[in-house]
Amino acid sequence: MDVALFSEKPKKVSMKMRLLALLAILISVPLNWLSPNRIEKIFSRITKNKPSASEKEVLEIRDAVCTVSRRCRSQEGCLRRSIAVVVAAWLKRSSASWNTGFALEPFRAHAWVEVKGKPIGEPDEISLYTKVISVAAHSEEMPKKEIKSAPEKVQEEKGKSEHRKSNLRELLALANGYKLELFLVVILGIICACLTLLQPNLVADLVQQYSSGFVVNSTLILLVIVLAASMILTTIQYYLLQKIGEGVVFEARSSVISHLLKLPIIEYDKRSVGDLISRVSGDTSRLRMALIQGTIAFTSGSFIVVGAAIGLALKDLVLFLTALFCISLAFIGIFMMSNLIQKSSFRVQQELGKLSGMIERDLHAIRTIRSTNATLAEENKIKLQADYLRNLGIRLAKIQSFMTPISNMSLQICGLIVLGFGGYRVSIGSMSLADLIAFALLLFIMIGPLTQIFGAFSGVGESLGAFARIKELLDLDLETSKDDNPAKTSYPNSSNEDGMVVFHKVNFGYNKLDFGTDIISQNDNLILREIDLHAEFGKRTAIVGSSGAGKSTILQLIERFYDPDSGHIYVNGKDYRSYSREDLRKLITYVEQNAPIIAGSLRENLLLGNPTVTEEKCYNVLKEVNLSYLIERSPEKLDMIIGESGTTLSGGERQRLAMARSLLSDAKIVLLDELTSNLDSLNEIGMKKAIDKMRENKTVIVVAHRLSTIVDSDMIYVLEHGRIIGSGSHNELLERVPLYRKLAKEQFLDKVI
Repeated sequence: MDVALFSEKPKKVSMKMRLLALLAILISVPLNWLSPNRIEKIFSRITKNKPSASEKEVLEIRDAVCTVSRRCRSQEGCLRRSIAVVVAAWLKRSSASWNTGFALEPFRAHAWVEVKGKPIGEPDEISLYTKVISVAAHSEEMPKKEIKSAPEKVQEEKGKSEHRKSNLRELLALANGYKLELFLVVILGIICACLTLLQPNLVADLVQQYSSGFVVNSTLILLVIVLAASMILTTIQYYLLQKIGEGVVFEARSSVISHLLKLPIIEYDKRSVGDLISRVSGDTSRLRMALIQGTIAFTSGSFIVVGAAIGLALKDLVLFLTALFCISLAFIGIFMMSNLIQKSSFRVQQELGKLSGMIERDLHAIRTIRSTNATLAEENKIKLQADYLRNLGIRLAKIQSFMTPISNMSLQICGLIVLGFGGYRVSIGSMSLADLIAFALLLFIMIGPLTQIFGAFSGVGESLGAFARIKELLDLDLETSKDDNPAKTSYPNSSNEDGMVVFHKVNFGYNKLDFGTDIISQNDNLILREIDLHAEFGKRTAIVGSSGAGKSTILQLIERFYDPDSGHIYVNGKDYRSYSREDLRKLITYVEQNAPIIAGSLRENLLLGNPTVTEEKCYNVLKEVNLSYLIERSPEKLDMIIGESGTTLSGGERQRLAMARSLLSDAKIVLLDELTSNLDSLNEIGMKKAIDKMRENKTVIVVAHRLSTIVDSDMIYVLEHGRIIGSGSHNELLERVPLYRKLAKEQFLDKVI
């Protein structure tokens, strides 16, 4: 049922405008089934470099569209009407802005046309609509107040996880470093195509010569030479393509690895490690298929097709046009199926990444899974994902399995049509039988490469699906992408700048506000609120509080893993954003709460970030943290392997090894997060001594639950629900801060020292 959105009273228009409107409606019919984003891309392209139509012209076109089509006056017709108006303006070699949006209470969507920001033919209530898409005319500028709406932002975020279309040109751009090899491949393809086209004529000559008996002559020798040369050149061509393919895979992997290791920390928080790994390994490997299959098909194959086509046209133009029409229909069908393959391949790779992520997660937590008897449950989850992946693979296989038979059948039908129509032309005397036989031979030569080209679409489509996932990762901003260069402000009244760390009115939340959120409600999303903190050189500063208070977050902000939402952080008296991230992290050594250890040797872990440290220093620092027994019990000494994530070490040993690495660092700022959480009392005492030694010439900031490790700190900050509720020495906090007194009492440290 067509419901009127509002009263439509189009003015009378000329017959010429009605015909223009009718043509525009017919042309725009396919666009009505496309997504708004797709329509936006099309309109942005066709209106490019077109002058903006006047308000009078657009209103006249709109009246014509509404007059010609009753459906364009209905509530559902706003999309048809607005699309037709833009198309009609394009037919008149001008442009208008196309817009979509929505209104709330009640919710309703709408599409309309504007000229210089003014809606044409729309009621006043259109001002209540929030724009989602606005395709500006070429000569117009978006109004300065025009900003992205919240729904548009949501749509953009959603699009990040959806299929991203890629094309062969972008993929081939990875082979820019192999231009000479590609040029040789093309030349070899042309030569091989010419040699292939020579073979039918040589065979025909031999058949004619051998009608009286077999004789070794120049034609036979030439045919053998042509066949041998074709085989040798094809071998060289395939080798060059394999070399280019490996180079492209290397370039892609290098780009992905480089990008992957430089993403913002928050991206690792949101993504599965297994999925990221699958993009580096599996997706990049699939690029080789597109290059090899595609290049062979579209170089030597296409030259053979072109050469054979010229020969066919010279033999009989009418029959050639008939064959061309049939082949074109087959090509359109195969091309559409190739798009389906690309989308399906993208889904398969996406779900394969999820499967890899699930397996990687379970392998890291295998002890926890076994101890909780959750093995069967996790096995079922992974099998369910594997089954879903299998179904997607079967769906992809169905499309691929249809590709070859359909392409072969299409070409066979094309051959039968040509032979049937050619036989008819022979019967009426329009061509000779000899010409028909020659035409059929050339068509047979052309069908082989065409089949190869059609088959390549399947492989290329699958490779482009994998390439889309690679692009999706490469499109993510790097950690440094949005770094700015603020004025190098200094912290006021700073007497000792070396090694000093200062927080001034710092607010931070992991969940960033969506567009349009009231700033007043921001406190609900904040982890840290109005943090003021001073850590001076040569002193130990401690941060204590309940779990989830934001203690570790403060250390991660100092490392600039995240940036504060507001406020300032100063290092050495300067705003820490005035340093490059690399230079800032040279000033800091950070021992994390879970003390992660890289897979490899003891030496590699000690030298991580300390590449110039001598072997003697490594031995000394291991004694200092009470780990010298590790090298004493192993014949490999520092080269002993400590296993994936340090699984051969206890939690306390991992913490002490992380501390040893920190002691080897020349950094002036030391961040220690729950360093003694896994230590016994004896090792805790040893660790305290090591920290006290660092305190002499470094700025030490300690986060701790166990107050015994920080009671003698120079300054202790008490954190509760993201706010600092007190600061001072142990004795001062016992008197002034109830939370600290409670924590101290629970640990039997509530006596004044």
